[in-house]
Amino acid sequence: MERSVPNYLHSRIQLRLGYALKPWDDLGQLFGAPEIRLRVAPDRFRVADFAVFASAQEELIPRDAPYAVVEIVSPDDRFEDLMSKLVDYEESGVEFVFVADPMVKRLSRYRRGDLISVAAMELPAYQAVIPVSSIFG
Repeated sequence: MERSVPNYLHSRIQLRLGYALKPWDDLGQLFGAPEIRLRVAPDRFRVADFAVFASAQEELIPRDAPYAVVEIVSPDDRFEDLMSKLVDYEESGVEFVFVADPMVKRLSRYRRGDLISVAAMELPAYQAVIPVSSIFG
């Protein structure tokens, strides 16, 4: 499967997500990782735009699913391909799956086949609330 080539907005969102998660990283609670290869099945991998782990990862390809994943929409993304990735993440054990669309500055949470627009990336186990304004500027 061909992968979208990230653009400037895509990269800026990744950077802003990293900045927004820094307080939890400093506390040793949440660890952000942009453009990371994840195992979604024993013989299947995906590259997440941004993953959030609840512990520091020792392996180059993490064994455990991240706590959260953010997929960032690129202009050449096909909806079917994006939804397929979201299903893979959820089925592999990712608790929180988000989609960030920089063109319309919208954050959505994916859950059981539905995309619901949200005002913030909320990670309740860590009292982490990252508002849309922190993600998109």
